[in-house]
Amino acid sequence: MTKISLVRHGLTDFNRLRKLQGFSDIPLNEEGEGQAIDASLYLKDEPFDAIVSSPLNRAFRTAEIINQSHGLPITTMDELKEQHFGNLEGMHIDNIMDKYPDGNLPGIETFESLSARVEKAMNIISEEYDGQYVLLTAHSRTIKSILSLYSDEIDMAQTKLDNCSLSIIQKVNGNWHVIDYNISTAVSGSTHE
Repeated sequence: MTKISLVRHGLTDFNRLRKLQGFSDIPLNEEGEGQAIDASLYLKDEPFDAIVSSPLNRAFRTAEIINQSHGLPITTMDELKEQHFGNLEGMHIDNIMDKYPDGNLPGIETFESLSARVEKAMNIISEEYDGQYVLLTAHSRTIKSILSLYSDEIDMAQTKLDNCSLSIIQKVNGNWHVIDYNISTAVSGSTHE
């Protein structure tokens, strides 16, 4: 049985300021590092066989912190990068919504392209890690795209995935199933302000 725990990266300054990140390589901020430490404590006893990450710093650093309990090599896959927002990267989300109220954003990667990209990643992961338990660290829309391949419940605009939240998919009898998503990994009472 193949199982994947998908973890969204910790908080960045762009997240806090509500700016589009996309391919921009924005690092975790102090709170994001703390969230990743919480996720590491939450997942420390999970028997991962492999770790796969987006190469973008915020996701890779989240994987590194979680991996402190596991000591596994981290494989990066370009297909797991966030949706590409072109010239809109770095802009405030409210300004973008004011400028493009119909939601048709020029020059961005389409959901179809993102979906095809993550499906390719999933095909590679399914083959290379068949029967294994994989930790995958990536981005909100990347993870939602993966989840939406296997569940009609996931909506790219409406479904929320918090920073460092955990989602779980499992392959049973050749078919992937979404077990749960947006599970909090925050350790009770911890603060990283």
